[in-house]
Amino acid sequence: MNLKKYYICTTLMALLVSPAIVGVGGVLALFSMGIGALLALAAVVLVWVLYLKRAARREMLPANLSQALLPIFISFAYYMLVWLLLFGISGYSYDVMNRSIGLIMLLTLPYLGATFILGFVGMWVAFPIMYGVVTLLMLIPTLIVCRGRKVAFDKGMWVGITLMVCLVGTAAFQFHARSLRFIGAAAGDVQLVGEEVNMQRYRPFPSNNYLVEMPWEPAIVFTENFPRLDGATAAYPVFAAMAQALFEGLDAQTVSQYVSVSQTDRAYERLINGEIDIFFGAQPSGQHIAEAQAKGIEFTMTPIAREAFVFFVHRDNPVNSLTLTEIQDIYRRRITNWRQVGGQNERILAFQRPENSGSQTMMLAAVMGDIPIMRPLQHERISGMGGVIANVATYRNYSSAIGYSFRYFVTGMRPHDDIKLLAIDGVAPTPENIRNGTYPLTMNVYAVTAGTTNENAAKLIDWILSDQGQAFIELCGIVSIGD
Repeated sequence: MNLKKYYICTTLMALLVSPAIVGVGGVLALFSMGIGALLALAAVVLVWVLYLKRAARREMLPANLSQALLPIFISFAYYMLVWLLLFGISGYSYDVMNRSIGLIMLLTLPYLGATFILGFVGMWVAFPIMYGVVTLLMLIPTLIVCRGRKVAFDKGMWVGITLMVCLVGTAAFQFHARSLRFIGAAAGDVQLVGEEVNMQRYRPFPSNNYLVEMPWEPAIVFTENFPRLDGATAAYPVFAAMAQALFEGLDAQTVSQYVSVSQTDRAYERLINGEIDIFFGAQPSGQHIAEAQAKGIEFTMTPIAREAFVFFVHRDNPVNSLTLTEIQDIYRRRITNWRQVGGQNERILAFQRPENSGSQTMMLAAVMGDIPIMRPLQHERISGMGGVIANVATYRNYSSAIGYSFRYFVTGMRPHDDIKLLAIDGVAPTPENIRNGTYPLTMNVYAVTAGTTNENAAKLIDWILSDQGQAFIELCGIVSIGD
């Protein structure tokens, strides 16, 4: 029996040949709807069966099962340890590993094709599963052949089994720890859809909606040629309430032709394309301005209210105030631990919104200015403002998240007992501080038009700026522009 030759050949098979087959299968899967991956797994089994039969004919099989399976245990241990170390060093973040894709490709080179595909689509959770499946496809044929050759089951087998159980248990622990930190953090998606505000509750005209009703006779009403309104999520309850008070002759069904909430990015697109007459919300982003200029359109921005851009943390976080400079340093990763700003020794998780959303546009313009903002990790970018609040509030066993939004959305539309607003430069975002301008991140809410020919659009904006309109804005929970 040539035990040395068996170890060399079988180790090369386990470490290189089988992973290489799976790597090729990963590439083929792109063009075959997954069939390529299945064929690769079948090929692994076939190659191992043929190899083991050949080894048996040449009497290369060891006398003990632990010796026969040792190369397979070594292969599994190597690939799993690479994964566990990178996953642990990254703080259980797929995205840090994504930026280190070159390192994991180098260390698991035989799996290159599968590694690239899985990393590209963000399916990092599939890596340890892939290693486990390939190991089983090598392990099962080896056990069958060895049993047929009456290879003895010895105590050394328990060492290999224990090793595999420990590695699998470590991976399970890491995923459990990640689930405690990143709520809803499935591969590629951390958005807690159920935590978003149900905008149907703010539709005009249903009797059970959440809109503020006007307590006095409106100074103006519209019975035809209704202005088409759209805008930011945080502004919807305000302009929807206006439509409910001023648009006569409409009901819950017909009003949808004139009042909608597409969120900032899409609503600006609709304004540029002439699909709406007035946008309500934050100032346009540079991209929106460029798109408008490309079509020869100029925005007319009318301030109608005052709003505060706020930052919030979990209520258990001992930090109550940050300076503007500290916030900037957090969002460019110069400050990465709450201990640096008087908090606990916890890593800061800084949530962001997608580019061109209203809050992200405000974050870049009012907070960061010319300072480049960090590229967020995948689990740090949340598509909806309600999702940001939910993730900061429900961060189990980990109170180190920070997020941002508009004050009205946080306190009026999506209040949560488990978050608290931070003071900026020692000034809290109270209505009084917003009115007198002492809160540093106070900004205008705009009614934006782009060359509309609907004369009632101008009349609606004039009413909003009137004493009655400004008083109604105050009733809706936003600070009026006139104070």
